[in-house]
Amino acid sequence: MVNILQGIILALTYSIHLSDAVNPACECVVYQSYGNSKGRFTSPNFPETYPRNINCILYTFIGDLGEIIELTFLEFDLKMPAKDGCTDFLKFFLDLDRAEVNQYSSWNYEECGNISTIQKKHYSSGRSLILEFHSDSDPGNYTGFRGIFQFLDESKFVTDGVRETGTPCTYSFISTNSSKSGGLFSPRYPQNYPPGASCQFIFEGLPGEKVRIEFENIQLHHVDKRYPLAKCPIEVKRGSDTAANKSCDESDDAIIVHDGRDKSASVIGIFCDVHNTQVLKSGGRYLYIDFYSDDRDERQGFAAKYTFFTEHETTSNSQSTISTATNCNRHISSADGKNGTITSPNYPNPYPGDITCRFSFEGSGPERVQLRFTHMDLYFPGGNAADPHDCQAADSVTITIYIDGEPTDLDTKCGRKLPPMYMSNEQRMTVVFRSLTYSHTVTGFQADYAFVRNFGINTGEPDTRYLCGFNYKSSLATSGVFTSPNYPGKYPRNTECHYLFYGLKGEKVIIDFPKFEVDGIQPKCEEETKSDYVAFSNFFTTRDRKMDRYCGLRTGKNNTVKSDGEFFKVTFKSNGIYDAHGFQAQYRFEQTNVKSKYEDNSKTEIYITGNSRSLHEYRQQWTSVLCLLVFFML
Repeated sequence: MVNILQGIILALTYSIHLSDAVNPACECVVYQSYGNSKGRFTSPNFPETYPRNINCILYTFIGDLGEIIELTFLEFDLKMPAKDGCTDFLKFFLDLDRAEVNQYSSWNYEECGNISTIQKKHYSSGRSLILEFHSDSDPGNYTGFRGIFQFLDESKFVTDGVRETGTPCTYSFISTNSSKSGGLFSPRYPQNYPPGASCQFIFEGLPGEKVRIEFENIQLHHVDKRYPLAKCPIEVKRGSDTAANKSCDESDDAIIVHDGRDKSASVIGIFCDVHNTQVLKSGGRYLYIDFYSDDRDERQGFAAKYTFFTEHETTSNSQSTISTATNCNRHISSADGKNGTITSPNYPNPYPGDITCRFSFEGSGPERVQLRFTHMDLYFPGGNAADPHDCQAADSVTITIYIDGEPTDLDTKCGRKLPPMYMSNEQRMTVVFRSLTYSHTVTGFQADYAFVRNFGINTGEPDTRYLCGFNYKSSLATSGVFTSPNYPGKYPRNTECHYLFYGLKGEKVIIDFPKFEVDGIQPKCEEETKSDYVAFSNFFTTRDRKMDRYCGLRTGKNNTVKSDGEFFKVTFKSNGIYDAHGFQAQYRFEQTNVKSKYEDNSKTEIYITGNSRSLHEYRQQWTSVLCLLVFFML
């Protein structure tokens, strides 16, 4: 019935006028809420071509008290923008106190073009929202737009913490006997967050409790800065291929999660760009979240849930959903021990037939699950059990990880061939053992597990500003080795690690890769080709465009890179699709006769000693200084 009424109203648009509108001759279509109702809206004549020379049509959405409006565009086809901007356009009024506009009303933005170039979802800040539609008099064959609207309860988007006085978005969340969970949101959510946001969310549990955060939605603007800081930031248009690299280290809009009271605590999560479900668990009773954005290209932000819990509660809940068969189904938490062993039932004797065993691992803080098989002997009905190729009809072990909250099978193994070492990409991993038939001859499997905080990288000094970061200083060792995470096993997916080298005055860093196998397509190793890669830079926070990325299988003599000065940075980045065995590298610091790039070595030491300051603050400081230098040189 509501849609029928809306259709009648749309048919009458050319006979309804608003005297106080942007233009007194504007026609108006009104959509009134009937308690969280929803419906559709379209341009005139859709899906046929909309008329030319439309002075203006106002689409007015009015919600009940306590409601906001969500608009979702399903189709959008307006005239593409000209040199001077849009001539056919929709103008958005999202922050209205009342359901009316005039020539003095401020609007948020306007859209034209096609569905691939626009933001598809839009939200009001209050109970009213207005769209203003115009078309010019030039000939055109454009179908217009089609969308759906919904009136939402605004109380669902309220952060449950206590906002600190005098701050726009700093909240404290303190566990009590009556309050253990709630929600938190970026400022203005579900609207786009404001420019220049800086928000802190501080959690404090009771003694013995931990904090669990589940980010249900993350939508942040992200740009790959392919130019050194000496070049002032260049505005990147939406849809540009300049946003291809997804390294959060180079993003000015990001969420950083610290395992402690403040930003000096270790980083356990860094998020930028777009993600679905992301789950983190603190190592102790405190958790600190820092969200920041730059002054352009805002996006929707994030929505999250938090829970204060004890490990005993989590373990009990998890075990209640699985069988208690001896040595078969287990929930393994790092709170109960950082390492141990799992086996097939009855190991080393033959295991039963027609059985499924599930081992679920859950760490906390920055921990990752590392799994090393020490024995493998599963029943394999056909072919060579020492080199099996098809595990579908055989007894098997499947390793499962989680990508954006979704379970993803990392590998399935069978027969007698020993699997490689595996590592989770977040705090969780699941191992499922399945036997189809009973056999007197096989002995099953045994695997050692460990919850590791160093990603299996055993050299260098951990850098707590990164989730996975390590410092190598010439003052401590003039040469050494470093590896990809979990080497020589397969590196984890969706992982980013940084290796920072600090030489003494006049030194350079030389790095050789005797072993290198990183999944990717040469020569550019770009993310558009689904490539994992290793990148190099003489700069702290930006990609060095004169240095090529490494990926693929590299052998021979062309596997050496050299820094320009005392500081050098190596970044390893994997995506969520493929993996390989990674790399082993050798580094050495060598004195050169070339004048030092830095007048004083303390200029590199700022990166070592300033752990209480965020990477975002370093970017702001150095960008400002270097841009001023460029300005005065012009």
